[in-house]
Amino acid sequence: MQKLIPALIKAKAEFQPIHKDRTNPHFKHKYATLDAVLDAVTPALGKYGLTVIQTTTITEGKTTLQTHLYHESGESIISTYPLPEISDSQKLGAALTYARRYAVCAILSVTADEEDDGNAALKGDDKKTVVRQQSQVHKNKPPTQMGNLEQDLRVKQIRTLLNYPLDLVLDWLSQQGVKQPSHLHKNKVDQLVRTMCLAWAYDKFTHPEEATDSYHKYVVEAVLRGTDEVTAVQRWMQQVLVPVSQGSQNGVHN
Repeated sequence: MQKLIPALIKAKAEFQPIHKDRTNPHFKHKYATLDAVLDAVTPALGKYGLTVIQTTTITEGKTTLQTHLYHESGESIISTYPLPEISDSQKLGAALTYARRYAVCAILSVTADEEDDGNAALKGDDKKTVVRQQSQVHKNKPPTQMGNLEQDLRVKQIRTLLNYPLDLVLDWLSQQGVKQPSHLHKNKVDQLVRTMCLAWAYDKFTHPEEATDSYHKYVVEAVLRGTDEVTAVQRWMQQVLVPVSQGSQNGVHN
């Protein structure tokens, strides 16, 4: 990466402010669309011989989004992001757009979400709102679907640790028909946490199954042994990011 990284550093210094041009109508959460992100970064990328190309491919029967950051020298960085299994083509298109935006932001290390959006479920800024909404759900859902406010805090902590886009979490919750993790059964919240963790890890391994195995070994098994989940995720992230020169077996792309 002798040419790509220096070029990216120069380009990032000239990225334009990313205009958050859209608002989530349910949560009043502002975010930048994919077009807004590309408008802000493309001129500087091109100036220094860089370009982003995104394609979809089938990996082990599942559709994944591949994001390539190319330099004119031929050097490149590749990020792989698993797409949800959605039969409805319109919803799949929306999920692909979200994934493309997230992947571009991740590979360029830029932010397209407004953090202080007041979403109590994920940020914990208004407990009264959470409790009120929790009470409303209590009337319509069976006890096994209730969960508790600890699940909201759990998702918030891990999302923040992974720097996972809030908007993708909101979209995932919307697909489940709820607004907060505490409205879901714990098994569903486990699924959300796993989705966030693997999205962070996939582009750091040569093969997707290696990311899954690593997550199971360092997070799932650690939690079963009594380790706090946030601590387990932190240790796992450190393990994954250990440079190959220090003996890591994670297969990070160079």
